[in-house]
Amino acid sequence: MQTNNDPIIEVRSLCKRVKDATGELTILEDVTLDVSPGSSVAIVGASGSGKSTLLGLLAGLDNATSGSVRLFGRELTGLSEDERASLRSGAVGFVFQSFQLMPHLTALENVRLPLELQGGTSEHEATQRAHALLGQVGLAARTGHYPKLLSGGEQQRVALARAFATHPVVLFADEPTGSLDAATGRAVIDLMFEMNAAHGATLVLVTHDIELARRCTRSVTLDAGRIVHP
Repeated sequence: MQTNNDPIIEVRSLCKRVKDATGELTILEDVTLDVSPGSSVAIVGASGSGKSTLLGLLAGLDNATSGSVRLFGRELTGLSEDERASLRSGAVGFVFQSFQLMPHLTALENVRLPLELQGGTSEHEATQRAHALLGQVGLAARTGHYPKLLSGGEQQRVALARAFATHPVVLFADEPTGSLDAATGRAVIDLMFEMNAAHGATLVLVTHDIELARRCTRSVTLDAGRIVHP
């Protein structure tokens, strides 16, 4: 049973290896990490250091070779893909570098989608919440636009609104400004921290941007798959 004082994410001796042409490639080695509720943690390191792989393991999107990950007090090892999805449902939000919006859905429909998938919310309530969130990210006038008609910054703001639609306990962000120019990226990051503070979620993000990492309460540096600065 998890208490309010327990880490929201617990990682112990985590390893990830994959087969390659030379035999076996080690991506992560002996990673141990705790993430406290309400904190903001930046995972930093050079390209190929294992940052995105670690994020995927923390979120239960991938399986570790060995070690353990506990999310919300639940051990992810041994859970099926459907069980991990059920654990994330409504409690975890995602923001990706490539936005990952559904191209055939409008901005409003993209934000409403997680609520529809989660269930328990009427269509009217889901629509009202989606309108409110798009208003918070400055897109009240763009609700009926499809992703192809939105700029990169606007698409990432839709993705932010979608990520917060279900009141997530944890928000995972993978290089959230990697596809944006510097000025637009700063605006999106300001908005992400504002929304995260307003919603009280725990934030775990992967970034190569040192200035962004400094805005977090903690930074974790990976080098060749190992934590060198916890």
